[in-house]
This record gives sequence, C-alpha cells and structure tokens, in this order.
Amino acid sequence: MFDEKSMTPGLAELGYLRLKKRTYKASWSSTDVEHFLFFSLYGGGNYFTCYFGIRNPPAQRFALECLKLYGGSLFQTVRFDHRYSCSMRFSLGGLAGWGPQWSLTISDMSEAALADKVKCDVRDLLFPVVRSILAPADLFSLLIKDVEPCRWLGVSGAIRAAMIVYLGRRMGIQTSELESMLQPYLKDIAGSVGREVASYSFLEEILHQSI
Repeated sequence: MFDEKSMTPGLAELGYLRLKKRTYKASWSSTDVEHFLFFSLYGGGNYFTCYFGIRNPPAQRFALECLKLYGGSLFQTVRFDHRYSCSMRFSLGGLAGWGPQWSLTISDMSEAALADKVKCDVRDLLFPVVRSILAPADLFSLLIKDVEPCRWLGVSGAIRAAMIVYLGRRMGIQTSELESMLQPYLKDIAGSVGREVASYSFLEEILHQSI
C-alpha cells in the first residue's frame, strides 16, 4: 500500500512541498518558471509512476486559449486550474530507467525504500536536467528541442508549440524565425489538434495571435 506521508520529508529536503494529494511544487521555482512533481498509481495501486512538470503560467494560459480557439471542436471546453495545471509533464521513471511503463512495483519495495528511490532519482538525475531552468529563455531552450527526457512525443505538440511562440515573442524572436523553428514539429502538432484542423493552419494562427 502506497503511503504518501513517507515521501513528504525527503521531497521537502529537496524543496518540493505538497500542494495536494500526489502533487508537489518546488519552493525554488522562480516567478517565471514553476516546477512540479506528480505521482500516480495504476494496476490496482501496485505500480507507482512519477512525472515532473515545468510551466510558465502566462505561456500556458496563452497556449490553452489558442487550443480552444484554433484546435478544433474537441477543445472548446478546455479548463485550466492555475494552482495545479501543468501541460508539460515528463516521466521521471523514463529518465531513471524504471520498470515497465516507467513505473516502480510497490509490492517489491518497502515504504522507506520507495521514498529513498524517488528522492535519490530526483536529486541525482532530475536536478541536473531542470534545476537551472528558472528563466523564460531557459524554458524556451528546453521546449524547442526534442531530446530526452523532454521529448515532444508524449505531450501535446499544439500546446508546446503555442508556449514556444509565447516565450519566443516575449524574447523578441521574429515571427518568421519562430515559424522556421517549429516547422520540424508539424506532425507533433497535428497529432494533438482536431482532425478538422491542419497543423500548418494552427501554427499560422498562433504565430499571429496577440499576446
């Protein structure tokens, strides 16, 4: 049986404070870039997964609004909770090489061992990837690439593209340059918008959406 209380002290030592059930936010987040951990269970509660999340709140609001406006009929009721919502989530288990579906089998571990495993993997493997991402330019640089552990596959390409547009324009990057940078990801964008929407039309719309 998973006891979340066993996780809390170790994560607090790393600066992750509990927001609600299985959701933690890093106290070392900046006002521009916020960091999260999300836990989940599956297989009757026998398998544990952990995802890390990164967001710039204004960029995420812009992206979700673009999805509602231009993503097709399926996305007209998209909701955003400013306290917890984080669209860019990536697998800690994938980074750390956990078991099937990037999970840990709870029945194979004591509560202390599970808590220590998560803490050590966050500290030793995740921190080198995300701990220095505190400015919009850092987040832009992370999102525009397609490298482990933050691949485009597995997240909404449409939301990611819109976030990149928002951050890039705030940085003063020209629309034409942003369009060129996002061209390689048209298939990823297409996979996360409605069938009635072409990826290039979605990209054109977000590139010219007012911020």
